Amino acid sequence: MERARIGPGRPPKDLVGRLDDHVVAVADALFVEKGYGATSIASIAARARVGKQTLYRRFPDKAALFREVIRRRIGAMALGQAGIVDTPDPLAELRKLGLGALDMVRDPEFLRLYRVIIAEAEPFPELACAASDNWGASFGDRCIEAIKQAQAMGLCRPGSPELLAQSFLWGLIGDVLLKGLTNSAGPECRAADENRLATIWSIFLEGVAPTEIESARL
Repeated sequence: MERARIGPGRPPKDLVGRLDDHVVAVADALFVEKGYGATSIASIAARARVGKQTLYRRFPDKAALFREVIRRRIGAMALGQAGIVDTPDPLAELRKLGLGALDMVRDPEFLRLYRVIIAEAEPFPELACAASDNWGASFGDRCIEAIKQAQAMGLCRPGSPELLAQSFLWGLIGDVLLKGLTNSAGPECRAADENRLATIWSIFLEGVAPTEIESARL
């Protein structure tokens, strides 16, 4: 990669953005290759061919840099980052989010990074926080919002939207994620995801359907 020349004064925005992208990509590769604990700011700066102070101006510490790696990884794998706004069918949106979550936990790159988080979670709890924060923004929070809208429209029984969202998501992806992390998953395809989603979705809808009394109150 050709190194950009930066003269005195403030560099152009596009040059800053390219340098940030380069640093994050190098950090991503090193975290997966060596693990979080064994990767230092100095090693990231050396491989990226930038000064440590240049790196620190963008990311105050290694945890902040890892958080950005996680944010970009999950953001790239998610179904898009726009929130749900007055959708006419929030349950259809919830189902689509479920299929997106399945796609993500089957992604080999996601699994590699998730193994790093698990392996280093005890000595470096900030890793789990980084993953949790960005996972929530990508899927959990959006599922919660969809359920809230479904409840407001009388399509879903009352109850904690957070608990209902967690029940749906983890019922759907829990076994798939575990098998992926332990390399015990068999050959998978989109059709298998659709079949799994169809079964979990049917059970979920039956569980959250409003009772006759609750429907009469709306």
